[in-house]
Amino acid sequence: MNRIQKLQKQLAKQKFGSILVSKPQNIRYLCGFTGSNGQLFVTAKKATLITDFRYFGTVKKQLIKGVDVFDQKEGASKLIKSKTVGFEESYVTVAKLKALKKTLKGIKLLPSGYIVERMRMIKDKSEIKIMKQGIKIMEESLRKFIKTIKVGQSEDEMEWNLFSIARKLGADGFSFSPIITFGKNTADVHHQKDSHKLKKGEKILLDFGIEYKGYMTDMTRVFYQKQGKGKGITALAGQEGKGIEHKIYSTVLEANMAAIKAIKVGKKFSAIDKVARSVIEEAGYGQYFGHALGHGVGLKIHEAPNVSDLSKDKVQPGMVFTIEPGIYIDGVGGVRIEDMVYVNSKGKVEVLTKFRK
Repeated sequence: MNRIQKLQKQLAKQKFGSILVSKPQNIRYLCGFTGSNGQLFVTAKKATLITDFRYFGTVKKQLIKGVDVFDQKEGASKLIKSKTVGFEESYVTVAKLKALKKTLKGIKLLPSGYIVERMRMIKDKSEIKIMKQGIKIMEESLRKFIKTIKVGQSEDEMEWNLFSIARKLGADGFSFSPIITFGKNTADVHHQKDSHKLKKGEKILLDFGIEYKGYMTDMTRVFYQKQGKGKGITALAGQEGKGIEHKIYSTVLEANMAAIKAIKVGKKFSAIDKVARSVIEEAGYGQYFGHALGHGVGLKIHEAPNVSDLSKDKVQPGMVFTIEPGIYIDGVGGVRIEDMVYVNSKGKVEVLTKFRK
């Protein structure tokens, strides 16, 4: 059973008999199309990609077997005849919805919820294979990148070095604009790139991921510059650093490991979040951990499941998500340790990000 057939099975349970899929990641997931202009209309028995002349050559190479192509200039009303049609209300703007209602007069449009996103939440073997290769490229990029870091380099210079290395290794690009920050600026959780240059002795926080065949990766590591005669940097493993720096890192590492150990099929993500948060609270840093524990990763860098204290999701086989506790103190700095985790078909937890030093 392919993905469209699985969606059709879901449609049979809904109050709408067909759906118009508009979100690019959902279209790609269902039929393989990656163009910038397309909608996938799915009924109980048929799937049709609506696009324009520019992509007729592309669809011949990308579309899975059994999906028809419809020229949008013919008018969607000639294709869509259902009495009720589901639409992706989380993606379709008010303006687009008004235009759709005008085009599909007499057809009842109903919000479809996150029907495709919930499907995407459970990765199949082909997706995991791609993601594991993406992580391999990401980690090799990091190993090579570390060797290029020098005192005096700017965040921008480092970003371009990292991008160049990742592209040469096979990455399609970054998953998101990487966060590369130094010293006390590491307390800025989602630091925006500025003119700061690395000074001698400053630690480095690097949060980045690469895109590979449409799938995203994500990892955060903290580094210290080597002290003494040696040059370069080393991954902060709990031994480096002094005083509060050492305590912060050790606490975040403990929270990361405790959360990963707590992952079990059927367990609520809110409970896993609580495990990590409790470690940080008991160390006296609860007020400095203000974001969610993690997020799902796939065709988007942030997708289901929701890994937070407010999450209603439960761990299921096939899920890929991050575990990323952190502590951020103004005037001192911050630490975040982020790993990607996969729960395989047997319910075993695999930590996909292996890089440590």
